[in-house]
Amino acid sequence: MAAKKPIEAASDPTPSRRRMIGTITGLGAAAALATVATPAEAQSQESYGAPSGSRLSPRQVAAAFYASYNGDLAAGFERYISKDLVLHGFDGPNERSAWVAGDLELKASLTGYRLDVFDQITEGTKVVTRWSLGGVHTGTILGIPPSGREVHLSGISIDRVVGGQSVEHWSEGNFGRFLQILRGENT
Repeated sequence: MAAKKPIEAASDPTPSRRRMIGTITGLGAAAALATVATPAEAQSQESYGAPSGSRLSPRQVAAAFYASYNGDLAAGFERYISKDLVLHGFDGPNERSAWVAGDLELKASLTGYRLDVFDQITEGTKVVTRWSLGGVHTGTILGIPPSGREVHLSGISIDRVVGGQSVEHWSEGNFGRFLQILRGENT
């Protein structure tokens, strides 16, 4: 039986071993960076951003923005919604500032507030998100005093994402029914 050739010492790697070590080191660095740049949907609910200079896909941007509804919503708007946003809200075109103020008021007025994303579908730069939010009405919303009722608002939004921010946003949902429940109307 022939003796096996001893394995070369790692201290003197051949060129092919150096390439392999470089590849493994590069993959390790890429894995470490991936954990830092993971979109908010895969991060804890406390972290919504990515390192500056990172390139998030439109779906990652939308996922991070909607995740911010369960954390720092003001920071989510600042990071993921363009200052030059073209907005098509529930009641037609609207102003970005009105959207931000309205959603911050809504969140502050619902105890146990939570937004859930059920589906996200991406085509090119557009991301369709089906969502629902709700909580107990304990603060004034749109001039409607607290009712103590559990309320839910659901909808579908489309975001056109360019350069890491939504530059155009459409929303459709059950806003009329949501207002009826807030007011205690049983129609």
